[in-house]
Amino acid sequence: MRFICFIGVFVSVCGLSTAYTAASCPSTISEWDRVDCYPEAGSNEQACIGKGCMWCETNQQGPPWCFYDTPTATTAPPGEECGSCSCVNKVDCYPEPGSSEAGCYSRGCLWCPSNVNGEPWCIQSDGTSSTSAPPSGSCPTTKLDCYSDPGSNEQGCYDRGCLWCPAEGTNDPWCVFPEGVTAPPSSGGCPATIPESQRIDCWPGGGATQAGCESAGCIWCESSQNSVPWCFFNTTNLPEGIDDAERVNCIPEGGFSPTTCQERGCAFANVNSPDAPMCYYSNDNYGYTMVGDAVATYNGYRVTLQKISSGSMFGDDVDTVTLDVNFDTSSRLRLKFFDEQNDRFEVPLDIKGADPTPPSDPLYDVMFFNEPSFYFQVVRKSTGTILLDTSLGGFTFSNQFLQIATRLPSTTMYGFGEHEHQTLAHNFNWESFGMYARDQPPDPGANLYGVHPFYVTIEDDNNAHGVLFLNSNAQDVTLTPAPGLVYRTIGGILDMYVFLGPEPNSVIEQYTSAIGTTFLPPYWSLGFQLCRYGYGSLDTVKETVARMDAYDIPLDVQYGDIDYMDEQRDFTYDTNKYNGLPDYVKQLQAGGKHYVIILDPCLTEDDPIGTYPPYDEGASMNVYVTKSDGVTPISGKVWPPGQSVFPDFTNPDTATWWTDQCKSFHNVINFDGLWIDMNEPANFVTGSTEGCEDNTLNFPPYKPKIWGDILADKSVCPDARHKLGNHYDVHNLYGWSQSNVTMQSAIASTGKRPFVISRSTFPGSGQWSAHWLGDNNAAWHDLKMSVIGMLEFNFFGIPYVGADICGFNGDSGDELCSRWMELGAFYPFSRNHNGIGYKEQDPANFGDAFAQRSRDVLRIRYTLLPYLYTLFYEAHTTGVGIVRPLSFEFVQDKATHSIDEQFMWGPGLLFSPVLYQGMTSVDAYLPDARWYNYYTSVEESVRGGEETFAAPLGKIPIHVRGGNVIPTQNPASNTVAARKNPFGLIIALDDSDKASGELYWDDGDSLEPIVSGQYALFQFYVQNNKLTTTAEGSQSIASGMTMGSLTILGVTSAPGSVRVNGNNVNFAYSNGEISVSGISVTMSSSFNVEW
Repeated sequence: MRFICFIGVFVSVCGLSTAYTAASCPSTISEWDRVDCYPEAGSNEQACIGKGCMWCETNQQGPPWCFYDTPTATTAPPGEECGSCSCVNKVDCYPEPGSSEAGCYSRGCLWCPSNVNGEPWCIQSDGTSSTSAPPSGSCPTTKLDCYSDPGSNEQGCYDRGCLWCPAEGTNDPWCVFPEGVTAPPSSGGCPATIPESQRIDCWPGGGATQAGCESAGCIWCESSQNSVPWCFFNTTNLPEGIDDAERVNCIPEGGFSPTTCQERGCAFANVNSPDAPMCYYSNDNYGYTMVGDAVATYNGYRVTLQKISSGSMFGDDVDTVTLDVNFDTSSRLRLKFFDEQNDRFEVPLDIKGADPTPPSDPLYDVMFFNEPSFYFQVVRKSTGTILLDTSLGGFTFSNQFLQIATRLPSTTMYGFGEHEHQTLAHNFNWESFGMYARDQPPDPGANLYGVHPFYVTIEDDNNAHGVLFLNSNAQDVTLTPAPGLVYRTIGGILDMYVFLGPEPNSVIEQYTSAIGTTFLPPYWSLGFQLCRYGYGSLDTVKETVARMDAYDIPLDVQYGDIDYMDEQRDFTYDTNKYNGLPDYVKQLQAGGKHYVIILDPCLTEDDPIGTYPPYDEGASMNVYVTKSDGVTPISGKVWPPGQSVFPDFTNPDTATWWTDQCKSFHNVINFDGLWIDMNEPANFVTGSTEGCEDNTLNFPPYKPKIWGDILADKSVCPDARHKLGNHYDVHNLYGWSQSNVTMQSAIASTGKRPFVISRSTFPGSGQWSAHWLGDNNAAWHDLKMSVIGMLEFNFFGIPYVGADICGFNGDSGDELCSRWMELGAFYPFSRNHNGIGYKEQDPANFGDAFAQRSRDVLRIRYTLLPYLYTLFYEAHTTGVGIVRPLSFEFVQDKATHSIDEQFMWGPGLLFSPVLYQGMTSVDAYLPDARWYNYYTSVEESVRGGEETFAAPLGKIPIHVRGGNVIPTQNPASNTVAARKNPFGLIIALDDSDKASGELYWDDGDSLEPIVSGQYALFQFYVQNNKLTTTAEGSQSIASGMTMGSLTILGVTSAPGSVRVNGNNVNFAYSNGEISVSGISVTMSSSFNVEW
């Protein structure tokens, strides 16, 4: 579900505003004729409406959602207050699209960010027009382009002293020089010798003019390509400086001001790459110096640092910083920079597993240096590889700007989130990622729903390590060609944890063991799930489930999105459209299915007292996030009628209240799980219905590279108060704190193993909740991106993850949805979900052939569920990831390091999905091992190379890796039925004719089965043509398990006999496969097979 599909009318601070879905959009302008009213990044509903434009969703990718509803509607309504800016009335100085701070200054106007929706940010200083008037004269016959750079617009054209002449011809320019006016030098006649490819934009905000450009000391010349600036630096007059790759940007907020650079104590020099910073830190006179020597402590060192530079980034620097270095374990190191004299916010995450005594032989060394300023190195002792080296400089510790930069040992890096990364392995060409939880559908470059400042690097010698920056403030990271990393945050402390691996899977084990391993899911939650925002009625839900059953497509879970509620109020249901819902939920459960409901962390405060008890009871207990006064609940606007308040889940009283509400509602609707959405928290107005106060929490001196003009965009004001502290510090912990409370509420409500799925996450969230990848699009691009997202969340310790199968936004076609069902059948979280106003896309809605393809692939999933459940047991007990990139299993094979279109379940199964339209085969890479085709059991001939595999519609190539024993079970229409069926084993032999594996089993639904001992764990070992078994746990669990079939792959010749527990059994042999079926043997530690 997403906020931008909000239907209906709500009152904003500007008045009545309306937002529409694609189906309900009242505009007569076709989608492809729309003119973008918000071309800058971060378009959102409220900002769009604030500009006086129309906000309508689209049926396809490409057209803007924020657009001018009439060709001439290009101005935003003026505001009513001027705030601190010197003007009488705010008159918009930049009414056309693309307003920016630099462009505003170029017009001689004031840039005044406003908290009031609808007010212009670029305003005239005296209430009179300061934009250029159209020059006199008529459009010339010969049209010379006066605005060849991007962003041509009428007012910008006038600013250049040119004429705006809309042209009929598609190749004619609209902004042209008047007759008799001399154009700037062309590319070929430019007096500067700087090649166009090396021009560095001197006016990156847009709206450059010749006068403004030359007054800034820059060069004004036309360019031959639209992407090349006309106004650019005269870099021939600048010193060369240090190598581009070694630089750390000293003006990270943007800009190239030599004056600002000098004031900050930094160097300003020429660059060879237009992406490199011209202003960079000089280690000779910026940073900190070590006072005395490092002092040994019980398990590490303490270092005192003193600021040496007079320059400052944003002021309020901490002069004396303390660094504590703790040797937590032999494979984990902590480096904590803090202000010993003043308390600062620290993330209240319990980092587990530190040794009670210092490790005797750690895998690392730490070295400190003090020339020309302080830096440190972390070294892997076994190889000498330097994992961290902060000699790049730029170390800063101030009240609202903290920064540390480090060299890295290689350019193979994964992680940081939540983003829609276009590749699994990052590039180091000054790529930046902002991290601040945001109600933001997946989009390249955007900061999405959660925050995960953790990365994994594979070193050049194929060892691996990981680093966590434990900080919950708004933050960003930039990767540089050094290769290097620059981490910035605007609050808290710098708290770094280094995990030494050395294998990639070991890094993930160490990381998740520290932050908390994943919850053990109820078995039913591994079945296929179905949801839709906009069923509209219980009758439609019933029809959907009935057609799934008619096709016998496996289905375990049906969802209720917000349309089941009474006007989107939590803890209610619509007794008209969903009349009979409580009884229907019980009917589903009686048939082996389960029901999950959605809850949003927003309650209406405008219902009459006594008519909405959940709000009233919360108000009486003071459980809501407040304004900065710490008393008055802050008001926003989300789904329910009227204004909304937001529960403060860091308040223990909120946990009591939330649990009571869940328990009471469970008495009404017997739900099995809870889905918590919109918990960034999302807000349809910026900050609050009253805006945000002008202070440094709401408007900090540095805004990380995140979407939205201000921190409060799509959320609440940063100076709002929680029990734990300012929203400024805990914003990224909102979904994290709700997940913990909601898990406890689910337990209290159901009395069974909890199932919670959360949109917003943070390190440690995986202990309590699952995650889905957000409001994606029904597009091939999103299908492909979901593989990367799934892998990344396994790095982040949240392995129960998946994308909305077939896409949430837009109509999914037969081919796309079919391919998505193939891939989604092997997401850990396998749910088909789409949005309101779109075509139904459940797998029973496309006809017989589609239904059969979906049924077949889901039956493979259900066959493999015992293996997946066992992987969840391993993740829960050890922290290892479930879905893995090939590089994590074959790290010595460098060809695997960049593969992100294939994935593995654990060590044993390889999936190679079709991700591109029209393809009927897949070019898949098979690392050096024995691989067996899952469908045919035939061993593949390719090892350590690529092979093309047939993949007709309905088939995803799957391979079993030699050396593994894969537990299976006969499938059924749901897991309740399937759990009654016999088990099987796929035994895939490796080069030594060996294999191993395990099977974990319990009742699937009880609390803490491992703690209580109510489980069975079988270990299988194969060598010398014999499988042996060991077992632990409950005999009563094991006695209810029956082995029914065996498949042995990679056998070199037909055996004379096959014996199970010493008894001969019938078998078949073909092409290296032994197949045994029809056996019925109770599982125990004595289970064995010989051939």
